[in-house]
Amino acid sequence: FGWAPRWPGPPPRRRPACQAGSARAGEAARRRVHRDRHRYTAIMAGVGTVLADDPMLNCRIKGCKDPVRIVCDTRLRTPLTSQIVRTAGEIPTILATCADPSLYGPYLDAHCQVWTLPEKDGHVDLSALMDRLGSAGIDSVLLEGGGTLNWTALASGIVQRVQAYIAPKLFGGDARSPVEGQGVALPDQAVALKNTRIIRVGEDILLESEVDGSVYGDR
Repeated sequence: FGWAPRWPGPPPRRRPACQAGSARAGEAARRRVHRDRHRYTAIMAGVGTVLADDPMLNCRIKGCKDPVRIVCDTRLRTPLTSQIVRTAGEIPTILATCADPSLYGPYLDAHCQVWTLPEKDGHVDLSALMDRLGSAGIDSVLLEGGGTLNWTALASGIVQRVQAYIAPKLFGGDARSPVEGQGVALPDQAVALKNTRIIRVGEDILLESEVDGSVYGDR
């Protein structure tokens, strides 16, 4: 499985220095992100991203395929009015949740797939989700999560490759980190990366690295 979280300019949401949803990365970087969405079987985000940005998580390149959309939504808070739910009849959409099945009805009516998964540390158990995705024939996932989901994915050992875009822009303000969660106490406990490449993408810089360690499913 190729699990690759990416952060093409994470939108700061505490005290933003620019409007949420406005472009951070340049046009060339955004095109590359959409080409990757075409290449991967699925794309995954957390409910926090859905609530903050109401994304489509589709591929906007003409003639390219859309990835299967996966939303990690422990308590099933995805709005029925969100773009993801409203277009679930057009693009396969999976809501991974630990919520009571009595809440599923409106989402099923909107053509979402709702998967019941075990809970781990207050969130959807990502290792269990990977097993189920593999059984469903989904062999690669592009993770475009917020800081909480990105940390949970790293801590779960399901991340194989990390891509981070750096734009030549300074925003200021109280911006969020692309990796939040519990974090580590000491530098030598950090998730180590290896085989780093630095790629110029238009006016932006892409840092691409592999996670140094065995990945869930390959252990």
